[in-house]
Amino acid sequence: MDKDTKNPVLKLVNSAKKPPPKKPSNTGGNGGNSGNSGGGKGSTNPERFGDYLIKNGAFHQIKAVRSGEDGNGSVEFPLCDFTCKIMEEIIADDGLTDTAFLRVEGKRSDGVALPLVDVPAKAFYSSQGNWANEHWGTLPFIYPGAAKKDNLRAAIHQYSRLSGDVPRRSIYKYTGWKCINGHWHYLTGSGSLTVDGLVNGAEVDLGGGHMSRYQLTAPLAGEALSQAVADTLALFALCPSKPYVGAALFAAVARAPLGECHPTDFAIWLHGLTGSRKSAVAAIAQAFFGNFTARSFPANWSDSVNDCEMKSHQAKDAVFVVDDFKPSISQSEAAKLHAMAERLIRNTGNQAGRGRRGADMQAKAAPYNRSLMIVTAEDLPRGQSLLGRLLILELSRSDVDNAVLTRLQQAAESGRLSGLMSAYLQWLAPRLDELKKTFPKNVEALRNASIRDGLATSHPRAPEIYANMVAGAEQFLAFLEAVGGASSESGNDCLLAVEANLQQAFSEQGTYLSEQDEIERFLQLLRAVFSSGNAHVACRLKQREPTLRPYAWGWRLDGVSPMGDKTHSPMGDCIGWYCDPTGNTHAELWLQQETAFKVVQQFARNQGDTFLISPASLWRRMHERGLILKTEPNASRNQPRLAVKRMIAGRELRVMVLSAELVESGE
Repeated sequence: MDKDTKNPVLKLVNSAKKPPPKKPSNTGGNGGNSGNSGGGKGSTNPERFGDYLIKNGAFHQIKAVRSGEDGNGSVEFPLCDFTCKIMEEIIADDGLTDTAFLRVEGKRSDGVALPLVDVPAKAFYSSQGNWANEHWGTLPFIYPGAAKKDNLRAAIHQYSRLSGDVPRRSIYKYTGWKCINGHWHYLTGSGSLTVDGLVNGAEVDLGGGHMSRYQLTAPLAGEALSQAVADTLALFALCPSKPYVGAALFAAVARAPLGECHPTDFAIWLHGLTGSRKSAVAAIAQAFFGNFTARSFPANWSDSVNDCEMKSHQAKDAVFVVDDFKPSISQSEAAKLHAMAERLIRNTGNQAGRGRRGADMQAKAAPYNRSLMIVTAEDLPRGQSLLGRLLILELSRSDVDNAVLTRLQQAAESGRLSGLMSAYLQWLAPRLDELKKTFPKNVEALRNASIRDGLATSHPRAPEIYANMVAGAEQFLAFLEAVGGASSESGNDCLLAVEANLQQAFSEQGTYLSEQDEIERFLQLLRAVFSSGNAHVACRLKQREPTLRPYAWGWRLDGVSPMGDKTHSPMGDCIGWYCDPTGNTHAELWLQQETAFKVVQQFARNQGDTFLISPASLWRRMHERGLILKTEPNASRNQPRLAVKRMIAGRELRVMVLSAELVESGE
């Protein structure tokens, strides 16, 4: 028997004796109709392209085989039961990495439509997984085998390019400034702001939820612009008893779009009791950048920290409000909120996100806050270093003028505030390249002047924050003067008001920083430990209660001796000794460092608080402040030993020597 008759595949090939199908003209049609473009079910004209063809409404592979008289032939292998086409390639720019998506549409061989889906290019071109079933479920069928999947991918790619290259476009996943084709665009959900106003020059997709409300209207002009300026200047009258609140919000709105010129490494913390209208006040600043209200902020403290970080990264060069910091549900939940606050604030102050590694251990780009963040809260974050990265504004229930607030809310609802911001951005666009050079220098000059004149001394970071906000207000007032919204004289008066009010805000902030000072907190907790009877200090000589004010040192009256003397009992552990004044010296407190720190830390924990600084850091800071009276040289280190030797009850112990007045006077 002829060997060819034993192989049914070769027999089929030889019996056909047809020339290879002609290559079709360079037309493709859309993927949804690909089953009808030469190869639909029942078609007698298969559409061939390269080593593939569409036959009976599905992709097939053509494979050459040795057969016949000339030894040349081919067989057709089905790869799937559908056809599809890449309609366009989308580059999603999130400010960290550019991610490519392929928009694919198709049809099954029996005519069932395969809807338009966005397939990550990484998944489409991966040899692992099955992108078609992941996006279309059980509708399509792909024949098993790694080679079949690879050939199907190649067939789709080739078929999609029959009419030319696949169209490509970019989608931006953030707001703010972006240089596109040599021109600055301020991206927003409704398009982009350029020197020509609001244009459709860029597509922005901020995702679902309230982030989609970042949409600016067309720039205002003429009478509408004048009305919006008058509404905006009403911010200064929003809190008559605390005008620095409105001034700070005015400066924040002006400074936010300049993040491209100089990073915004600080945030505003607006706190007060419930009912103080802090959310309504923060919503006014947020409304300059979109359709926001006090019930539609872009973020709140119930969000995950990763989600909040990413959204703050998306809200580039804009105000970004995180609403309702209220750590009062339970101690564990409060600890989580404070940890989240620390992460967000440090992320902002350091302009760096939390580093991550992929499965291949390669570093991944980390999101960080690129917005001007405003937090509404009923409490403060813990730690002096965190507060130093903030401008803290406090509101009480009687501070807000309801009539002014209503006026500003109406201006926000009508779009006047966002229209004014659009006009500001239009004015900034042609000046941005120059501002990227001059604005940082202006901030530096204002900061140096602030340090020289002692205008913002609450924290070493305070002059920098002050300078940034004043510099932002200067630019906004220059814009108002340029477009006729304010005269030169009124602009100068407004800038002086901003400077004076911000100086007052930073002056009052010193109180919050003092309350969170680790040394002051240690001394306050130490006094509370003694007054609550959780520990005591004994007299160095008698090992009894100190002669003066024994109650302040942790002793309690327990009776009267036969001689008529009052007797006292110690409370809790002994953590140090009281040394009576002699000659010209003042009374001293000799503390056992480890024991004292342990008792103070445990006392704070029992009060639902935390005291997280390490003992060594605390003692060094106390020494730097001059609170440790006696030290000894340390031969092994180039630093003094802060615990000195003293004879106590016949034993030589190392103690830290402080002035007793630190505890007795409470100063």
